[in-house]
Amino acid sequence: MGVVYKAEDTKLERLVALKFLPAHLAASEQDKARFVQEAKAASALNHPNVCTIHAIEEHEGQLFIAMELVDGQTLRAKRESLNLAKAIDVGIQIAEGLAAAHEKGIVHRDIKPENIMVRKDGIVQIMDFGLAKLRASGSKITRLTKEGSTVGTAGYMSPEQVQGQESDHRSDIFSLGVLLYELFTGELPFKGVHETALAYEIVNVDPAPLSSVKPEIDAELDRIVLECLQKEPDERYNSVKDIAKDLKRFKRESSRQRVSRITSARPVLKVSQVSEASEVPAKGWTKHLGYVLSGLLAIAVAVLLINPWQKEVDTSRPVLRFSIDLPEGAQLNGGLGGLDVSPDGKTVAYVARIANGTQLYLHQMNQLTSHPIPGTANSGPPAFSPDAQWIVFNSFGQKLVKVSISGGAPEVLCATQGQTRGISWASDNTIYFGQVANGIARISSNGGTPEAVTSLDSSAGEISHRFPQLLPDGKSILFTIKQNNITSFSEAIIAAERLGTRERKILVRGGSYARYIPTGHLMYLRDNTIFVVPFDAERLEVKGAPLPIEEGGWFNSGSGQSSIGLSNQGVLVFAPSGQLSVNNNSLAWMDRSGNLAPLFDTLRGYATALLSPDGQKVATGINAANNDIWVFHIARGVITRITFGGGNNDFPVWSPDGKYLVYSGENGKSPNVFRKPWDGSGAMERLTSRSATQIPVSFTPDGRMLSFMESGDIWVLPIDSQGSGTRTTPLPFIQSPADEAGGVFSPDGRWMAYTSNESGKEEVYVVAFPKREGKWQISNGGGSGEIWSRAHHQRRSGECLRHPDHLR
Repeated sequence: MGVVYKAEDTKLERLVALKFLPAHLAASEQDKARFVQEAKAASALNHPNVCTIHAIEEHEGQLFIAMELVDGQTLRAKRESLNLAKAIDVGIQIAEGLAAAHEKGIVHRDIKPENIMVRKDGIVQIMDFGLAKLRASGSKITRLTKEGSTVGTAGYMSPEQVQGQESDHRSDIFSLGVLLYELFTGELPFKGVHETALAYEIVNVDPAPLSSVKPEIDAELDRIVLECLQKEPDERYNSVKDIAKDLKRFKRESSRQRVSRITSARPVLKVSQVSEASEVPAKGWTKHLGYVLSGLLAIAVAVLLINPWQKEVDTSRPVLRFSIDLPEGAQLNGGLGGLDVSPDGKTVAYVARIANGTQLYLHQMNQLTSHPIPGTANSGPPAFSPDAQWIVFNSFGQKLVKVSISGGAPEVLCATQGQTRGISWASDNTIYFGQVANGIARISSNGGTPEAVTSLDSSAGEISHRFPQLLPDGKSILFTIKQNNITSFSEAIIAAERLGTRERKILVRGGSYARYIPTGHLMYLRDNTIFVVPFDAERLEVKGAPLPIEEGGWFNSGSGQSSIGLSNQGVLVFAPSGQLSVNNNSLAWMDRSGNLAPLFDTLRGYATALLSPDGQKVATGINAANNDIWVFHIARGVITRITFGGGNNDFPVWSPDGKYLVYSGENGKSPNVFRKPWDGSGAMERLTSRSATQIPVSFTPDGRMLSFMESGDIWVLPIDSQGSGTRTTPLPFIQSPADEAGGVFSPDGRWMAYTSNESGKEEVYVVAFPKREGKWQISNGGGSGEIWSRAHHQRRSGECLRHPDHLR
């Protein structure tokens, strides 16, 4: 695009760079126009990370630009000498320079190492806006390439550039992702041996995680870069400024972790005595529920830490820290959330996983052991009533239920549209709850019909309001907003809304699970850290900067759920974050002896895994704030994403011919059943349209019937001979007062296996299909997760009971 000369500005006595068009291109009006565009675009910028343009001149018919002479090296030449910390700093500076350009309506369109200069003083500058395109309204130069042609550099172009489509600032975000990938790993994410193969990979193949190239790379860097590299522009970061913020936060937090490893105690936490106590004993998170008991002092100390005008600290009442042993064989529900402390601080309720599901437990502070609450099997996260005598929770069958802590049968308050996300019991005996794919609702503590409190703003990409709390005025509500473009609830929004006028105010960008503290603060979580920030509850405004008060609180970045509770008396209860995490799962092969062989080297939020009919591919759901379906090609070792945005996409099921995947998609107020070609090549097709959540389970061998779960029952969806289910009507197959799950067809299509709690605990049953002639209980002593074997060979002990196929 040009020839550059080192020159002297004789008027201002400074060295500059002069960029001329090559002589053989000088006659091209298009190249001249692009050359002028470079000068106009870059001269509009005044930023330390963008090369300064001094003037544009013409000499003997040749145009040239006089620009700042940068004393340094290109990033291509400099990259080998950069360690990870310096590479992150380079990435931050590039992102900040691009952000300045985008704010002026300028898209660079050719971000690559050769167009980045690193000065000797460490300042990074973006060069060569010769391929920039002005997006600002009124620009006379709108498109300088012919329709269908490409502009950019092979290997760094976005999918829309490769395909000759219109591109905007998100194209630069993709190119920045390629550059960051190469900067952090030393390899390009796309490795086609020639330009056509490279273009195919850019458009169709998802890059391997950075950590698969360099295992020492943190998962957060993986997330940042891979979000830049999403194929669909809508699925990438919307703003390059957000990339700079995330990289800065990662740099800051990783520096803090390095300091914490060599520092015995941080001064600010040493004063409060909150974090000096020892770690949870080595038994691990599965056996301990940590909490802080401090009376009023914990809140008072928190106020002193964040209000600098108060100088004295009352140390007459020390902070106490200890842990609660869970019952034998029970595990804390961990990242799924599930604990609360009563308003008077005397009782803790928590959900624990046991052999056959979950169970709600009660722990009195004046006792040593916890006790199960009768009738609360398969319960979700609990919330106490204001008088601490009742607990409300979401049951397995998508019902809101309350139970007295003194005993007695649980009482169903109402049905819910899917699982709840956050429940709070207000002082006026109204219960507020969030939902997976809806706004906040409320209901009387005596039951009734839920009433909508907040509504989703679809224009802002809102798909869920969660974790509500009524503020002290009784007229405003605090909640968390999930948008359809976030990958972690550390990116969610905390808002407050006045119930009468629907006036809404954004309080925190980047956090979840906020709770109001009577001292005039908000407490919330980001990553696994608890923060507090001063808050004016009357004006609905935060005042000042947030302060981290405790590290290690369990936080589910995929749902925003947290295992944390705070009483009115200053008792903070939380689950410490352990090594296990919902985002650190693996997929593995298991042989008949139970030996495991990992399918991937990298841990991610894998939630499901289903082998294709031809045995060559694995469909898996990967957990994030918005879950998506991916397909792993076993022979090629490549994993490809097939769903994009619109909320959660989960529970993939292969069609018997292997051509399609059906799944539960949140493209609406409730997750319905959708279908899409396994390679992601076609548009998604809606198969159901109902107000309740549906989860697909299994096809009959001929592909003409699909089973799915809905509201604790099992339904079937007829699929016509053309494979389309859009004109068919779902039919109930197993409906009862009990809660049923599953619905797996046998290989010959004559039987269905499912799980039911009709006996009081989960057991596996088999019924004949389609006429339900007879029913057999298969498990004994509890069971779930039924899987049929394919073969009809001689039975072995424990493989088959009372029916011709093999069930495990």
